[in-house]
Amino acid sequence: MDIKKYNHSLANKEYVKGKSKESEYYILTAKIGDKNYKLTLLRNHSIIFERYFNGLNESKFGAFEWLLNHDSSIFEKNKVTMVHYKEDRPNAKPWVKDTNIELRKNLELFFYYTKVNPDKVTQKDIAETQEIFSDKEEEQRSNISSDFAINRSHNNTWIFQGNPTIFDIDKYVANNIYIWWSLRQEHFANTIAINDEVFLWRSDGGNRGTGGILAKARVVGLPKDRTDDENAKEYWHSDDWENSYLVVKLEVLEVRIEEGFISRLSLLEHSVLKDLLILRLRQQTNYLISPDHANELQELWKLSNSNMEEVFDTNDLWNFIDNEITDTEKEQIIKSRIGQSAFKKALLENEKKCGLCGVRDERFLVASHIKPWSQSNNQERLDVNNGLLLCPNHDALFDKGFISFDEGGSILVSDRLDEATKVFLNISESMRINLSGSKRQYMTWHRGNVFKSNYK
Repeated sequence: MDIKKYNHSLANKEYVKGKSKESEYYILTAKIGDKNYKLTLLRNHSIIFERYFNGLNESKFGAFEWLLNHDSSIFEKNKVTMVHYKEDRPNAKPWVKDTNIELRKNLELFFYYTKVNPDKVTQKDIAETQEIFSDKEEEQRSNISSDFAINRSHNNTWIFQGNPTIFDIDKYVANNIYIWWSLRQEHFANTIAINDEVFLWRSDGGNRGTGGILAKARVVGLPKDRTDDENAKEYWHSDDWENSYLVVKLEVLEVRIEEGFISRLSLLEHSVLKDLLILRLRQQTNYLISPDHANELQELWKLSNSNMEEVFDTNDLWNFIDNEITDTEKEQIIKSRIGQSAFKKALLENEKKCGLCGVRDERFLVASHIKPWSQSNNQERLDVNNGLLLCPNHDALFDKGFISFDEGGSILVSDRLDEATKVFLNISESMRINLSGSKRQYMTWHRGNVFKSNYK
C-alpha cells in the first residue's frame, strides 16, 4: 500500500462517501500487506484508536470490541460507519463503504463468536440481519480463528470473569501462585500474549453487590486445551473440572478479596470505567479492554490499595501500640503500615535491586518483611533489617515459605517445588543474598516458622 497516498486520502476525508451524512464514528480498515490490516477509529474525524491486525475479520472485531467498551449502546444510535480502503480497485475510488445491513451482519458475527447477548445493540432493522448466512459468510466464520494473530509491540490489559456459584474463585486465587483461567472467547486465542495484564473479576453469583475485581495477574502461558488437574478439583462446585477446555496460565500478583476489592457498584459510578463492557454485557468470560480503560483501571487499582491502607482504623492501631515507644515511633509505625512506602524507601537506599535476580525497576520491587508484620512487635515492624527487597516472583516464594536462606545467605529451596517450577521462577540452588548479622535473627525466625522445610 502506498502510505503517502493513503494518508493524503485520509486527511482529505475521502472516506466520507458522496453526499452521505457524516457519522460521529468511523471504522476504517486498510490492507497493508499480504494479510495485515491497519484499523483506525475516528470520532468527529479525529483518530481515537489505531492498531495493526493480522486479518480483516480480526480488524473488524477489534473495532467492535473497542467501541463497545467505549460505549456499550453505541450501535443503537446509528453513529458508526465502516469504510474499507482498497488501493487495488481499478478505475474506482479506493474507499468502499459497508451498508448498514453489512455492518449489522458483521456485528452479529462478532456476537456469535464472543457469545455476547446482542440485545443491547439490536435496532429496528435487526430482522434483516438475522437472515441465513450466505456461503461467503460461512466461509468467513470458518476462517476467523486463523485470522486472530495480532501484531503488536505492547501488552494488552484484560478482565477475566469467573462465577463463584460454579467455582470458588476467592480460595483459588488466594491459595495459588499460578492458576489456569478458561478462555471462552476463543477468537482471542492468538491475541493474548505473555506478560499481558489481567484483572480477575468475581461475578455477583446471585448475590447482588458482591461482584468486582479481586485480583491482578499476568499471562505466563499462552492458551491451550487442557483439563484442570486434581489440585484444582477442590475449588469446583461441579464436575466441569474434568472437561477439556481452552485455558490461559496466569501468575497471581496481588489478591484483594476484601480490603482493596474494586466492586462492580463503584465502577458504575466511575466517570470513565462505567462504560466497561463487562458492566453492560455480563455474559462473557474474557474482555479485552481499551488502552484508556486500562490506564484508568490501573490507577484505580493503585488508589484502592492506597485507600485500603488509609482506611485502616488508626485508632485501633494506636490501641495495640505499646506506651513504651515515643509518639514519633508511633507515627513511623502508622506510616510504615500505610503503604509501607517508608519501609521500601529505606530498603532501596541499601539494596537498589532484587536480592536474588537483580531486577532494578522500582515498580517491580516489593519490600518484604522477613518476619511478617502480623508476627512482629512494634520495633521489628520498623526495623529495616527485617526486610528484603525482592521481585514479585521471589517475594511470593519467600512469603509463602517455599524459599528461605541459611546463616550465610545461601538459598534454601523447599522440596515442594518441582524442577520445572524452579526453572520457570528463576530459582537456582547456587543463589545467595547478602545477609548481615542484624538480618540473621529474623531469617532464623523465618526458617523456623515460615519455611516449608524438607523435614516438616
